[in-house]
Amino acid sequence: MSPRKQPIGFEISTSARDDGTIEAVYIYFAHKPVASTREIKGDALLADFDAQGNIIGFEILAPVKFSDILDLVEPPRRAPFEKFVRQAAPPSLVHA
Repeated sequence: MSPRKQPIGFEISTSARDDGTIEAVYIYFAHKPVASTREIKGDALLADFDAQGNIIGFEILAPVKFSDILDLVEPPRRAPFEKFVRQAAPPSLVHA
């Protein structure tokens, strides 16, 4: 299966321990090569960017506030992104 090249809207991927406890969440904006990764909130929230500086996705490794990630999303995509995250992200890792 080859990686997608077009923007995908939003996609979420989770990883969990054997007991079902969610360890990490990755929220995709696009399937593109990662050119850089920045720590947004220490080791809890990382953001991946492409070579043009566009966001590819967020990796959430510990509980974060929803506002920590919403501010990084470009304004035209904030409302649909907020709806998606509120419905799809585990509340144990993303909270109000």
